Amino acid sequence: MIALELVNLTDIVLRLATVAAILFLTFIIVRLFGAILRRALRSVPPLLADQAVKALSIFIWIIGLLLAVNQLGLNLDLLMVLIAIAGIALVVAARDVLSNIVSKVFMGSYVPVKVGDYLTIDGASGKVIEINQLAAIILLDDGSIATIPNAKFVKEVSVNKTSIASQRLSIPVSIRGAISLPRAEAELLKLAYKYKAHLDQRFPPIFTIKNRSSNFVEGELDLLVADPERREILSRELAAKINDVLERLAGEAASK
Repeated sequence: MIALELVNLTDIVLRLATVAAILFLTFIIVRLFGAILRRALRSVPPLLADQAVKALSIFIWIIGLLLAVNQLGLNLDLLMVLIAIAGIALVVAARDVLSNIVSKVFMGSYVPVKVGDYLTIDGASGKVIEINQLAAIILLDDGSIATIPNAKFVKEVSVNKTSIASQRLSIPVSIRGAISLPRAEAELLKLAYKYKAHLDQRFPPIFTIKNRSSNFVEGELDLLVADPERREILSRELAAKINDVLERLAGEAASK
């Protein structure tokens, strides 16, 4: 009887050790693949790169947790089916919301639309008074309010009648909570000033905080390019440089 209990106890300890090893390995893989993906997405807006890294991290953690649960002797077939059904239902139900959220990332960098612009889209003309995660709010000429889903700015033609719209460049930035915000702002503005030969000298670069949480600070680096034809090139170059700066600052913060 004692020998049997020892065997059972040993088996439990081995299973728990295996679960711990799987979770630790999952943590390492998440960090490794996150760094690889972030490096591969250097040329895209930093905020979009962060969202992609988060999605990959969640996917890897789900696999790791399923493997860990399997080591405990539980049946995964029903659990995996439920997770798959829930995932598909969530994506289908939230496809319009997700489309608008993703489109918000591209607005400013690839679709030159900012608060204060006067534009025409989907038959509505007026001044943009707000851009949130789901829609742009437009004050129409007759004083009424129109709500335009962000996805429409990516899918449909919009006419921005603001004089400097073609020159304006806005790059979304996501700063990790461990990084000093004043230091990050100073480094980003210093980086932007290195491109001053390509910028309109009348309007200095501005960094604006859009959202703040315990883990991230979401902001925007706004510039005015001197030559609108170089806008896309500068956007790609600056996005890559910004990723490099934030990675360096994150490394310095982690080493302290």
